[in-house]
Amino acid sequence: MTKMKKLCMSLVLLVIFAVSGCGNALNNEVSPTDDSKGPGDAPIELIWWTYAPNGTAPDDSEEVLKAANEISKEKIGVTVKMIYKSEEQFDLDLQTGEYYDMTFSCDWCNDFDGNAGKGYYYDITDMLHKTAPDLYKAVDPWWEIGTLHGKIYGVPMLKDLGAEVFFRMNSDYFEKEKGMILPEEMTFADLEPYLKQWKDDHPGDYPFYIPGTGLSGAFQVHERIVSKYLVIPYSKAGTPDGTKIISVFDDEEYMGMLRLLHKWYALSYINPDAATTTEVPKSIKTPVRTGTAWTGFMGWSDPEAYGFNVKLVRFIGPNMSRATQQGSLIAINAAASEKNAEACLKYMELLYTDRQFRDTLAYGIKGKHFEYYEDTVIRTADGNKHYMQDAYVTGPAISASVVSADKDNPADPGQWEKVYDGYKHARISDTKGFSFDPTNVEAEIAALDAIWSSYSAELVTGTSDTDEAAEEITRQMEAAGLDKVREEAQRQLDEYLSSL
Repeated sequence: MTKMKKLCMSLVLLVIFAVSGCGNALNNEVSPTDDSKGPGDAPIELIWWTYAPNGTAPDDSEEVLKAANEISKEKIGVTVKMIYKSEEQFDLDLQTGEYYDMTFSCDWCNDFDGNAGKGYYYDITDMLHKTAPDLYKAVDPWWEIGTLHGKIYGVPMLKDLGAEVFFRMNSDYFEKEKGMILPEEMTFADLEPYLKQWKDDHPGDYPFYIPGTGLSGAFQVHERIVSKYLVIPYSKAGTPDGTKIISVFDDEEYMGMLRLLHKWYALSYINPDAATTTEVPKSIKTPVRTGTAWTGFMGWSDPEAYGFNVKLVRFIGPNMSRATQQGSLIAINAAASEKNAEACLKYMELLYTDRQFRDTLAYGIKGKHFEYYEDTVIRTADGNKHYMQDAYVTGPAISASVVSADKDNPADPGQWEKVYDGYKHARISDTKGFSFDPTNVEAEIAALDAIWSSYSAELVTGTSDTDEAAEEITRQMEAAGLDKVREEAQRQLDEYLSSL
């Protein structure tokens, strides 16, 4: 079940002013205040928890951190000891009271709103302006991401904030060989001629390999309220139906995509074993994949990794909710001393205002792990092998240099300005951070989850007839209490919105 957390102000106003407010950070114009350097005595050492999928640090993390500590020691008198944790380790160590000064937090790991609500995180509302004014300027106007009940408990590490889903297309084939145009944006249905062209040229192959979990990111057309079957379509945002919870089968945009998948499955555009396929590895040179990213992202454009050049074509988004916005924050331990809390804020300020420092933590050591090229960075083989991680786990993406795949595929150094400019036109959830409490209907949800699981693979891969499957799943779910769960969720949402 996707968690939609409490949001206490209008996201619309935030989006309208996003580019102007984030301009300083995006253009790297904010500079630390004159008194930002630490005292001449020993530096303050902070314990920083951050995230790794398996809790394992990159091979060269100690070497990189040593270099970063030299910079922060000189500039603000602060160093850090970085500890990588998995999602499960965060939960366990918080419960046992293991000490930290600052920690990675988000919507899906080390739950920000939940932990802030429990009192785990330091209230930095009053301290922020005095201690780190340039940090405040860099993040503004996005502070509501780290705000709960009117108090600021976390510093957003700004990155992509809205869900955008792309076709990842083989541009060598479609553009160079076949002369087909790959636009920046198209509808899901617009993909069909490209699939047909590939199938005509490769009758024994499939242009659209899909695993049993379905297309990556396709669900981003709606906000999940209860598991994957009770939703609010983003297409209804800003309308009277923007807070009406419906069955996923009543989301016409999503159903239209599923019907097309079934059509394409029947035309042999999709691998016949899709429903039982667990993954589609890079070794399968499928000309079309999907993925969630942001405008200008170049991470899938490496021909050495994929066997061809990739161009992104957006077909969903940007769609925005509190969950999508809370992709990365840093929160300070409520048990930290005032001195350490201030040091944490100064450290985060440096992450936003010093490009060399930010790039070191994000990409490693210049000359070993990466090189600069036309105001972007290109990772070396050593960097790809020994210091590869998502940049957002060590700070804001928008203050780091943009990554180019290679010199033949340079990224746009100003991509983040374009991304945030696009957020002016985002479809924004009307639920204002609502999070459903399943306590009153746990038995019904367990039964509904079981029904969904038994049918979902064939449904989301196009294997089964979309409308016949939807009718059968709905019949079984209604018998298992779907309406009861929907009514409970709607009641909670209505009460939550009326309380704001």
